[in-house]
Amino acid sequence: MRLSPGQHRQLRRQARLKRELTAWLFLGPMFVFFVVFLVVPVVGTVWWSTQAGGIVGGTTNVGLQNFQRLPDLVGATTAIQNTLIFALLSIPPILIGALAISLVLARIGRGAAAYRFFVYFPVLVPGVVAGLIWLFLTNVDFGLFDNVLRAFGVQPVTWLGSDTALGVLAALDVWRNVGYWAIFFVAAIIGLPEELYQAANLDGASTAKRFWYLTLPLMRRILFFAIVVSTIWGLQVFDTALVLTNGGPGTATTTIIFRVWQYVFGTNDKVGFAAAISLVLIAAILTLTLTQMRLLRSRRGDD
Repeated sequence: MRLSPGQHRQLRRQARLKRELTAWLFLGPMFVFFVVFLVVPVVGTVWWSTQAGGIVGGTTNVGLQNFQRLPDLVGATTAIQNTLIFALLSIPPILIGALAISLVLARIGRGAAAYRFFVYFPVLVPGVVAGLIWLFLTNVDFGLFDNVLRAFGVQPVTWLGSDTALGVLAALDVWRNVGYWAIFFVAAIIGLPEELYQAANLDGASTAKRFWYLTLPLMRRILFFAIVVSTIWGLQVFDTALVLTNGGPGTATTTIIFRVWQYVFGTNDKVGFAAAISLVLIAAILTLTLTQMRLLRSRRGDD
């Protein structure tokens, strides 16, 4: 029996509706998690930023006073300064080191998988475990670093002192993350067009020139993405600072997230300040993300 045009349209509508319902059925859990674990916490943070008091003792609405008092709050400015210094100390070595390692790994043929595993292995170490490992490495009495110095006749160093603790924390972050970006860059380098390098080689271009005029321009989007993402990660450092130094000595390694944690769980009247600092951090991360999207879009327009 042949169907009429109206019946055909009805069947098409039913089939389209079924496909859409199936798609939403698969997307539904993702939206639920998005709302529960992102939208609700952000809305809650905005509300808490207008409150004075603690989670347990009750709060009162103070409007924008928390933001106005934030620059003069003891510890807030120091936390922001420490976080920015930490990012400057850790991010350039991570990306430069990862790029150098990736150039070597991309040339290795036999045993490449094993070398890549050893490079990537520190990424698999949880932050708490990494902090404990470096706590033993930097111990003045029996730590590996000072034992090596003693072997060469050098006086031991107080690695977690007030002047060096932030640098050690940055070195720990480099150790943990350089392997991630190295493998990321290896995948990008392997995918670069080989014919361009063959042509440059025939023209007599040196290795340095091929790197400067071919590799870097071809990887500019990936490198920019790595800069933005690693910066966002660097601004959120917390677990290693908690385990390795507990924010000390004094406030030498107190970061933004560590200060937020202290305001929420270490005091009874600063939850509003914690929410205000969190919103400032969220605004900075959103600014970096939007900047990345804008620059990448302009780059695509130029290509």
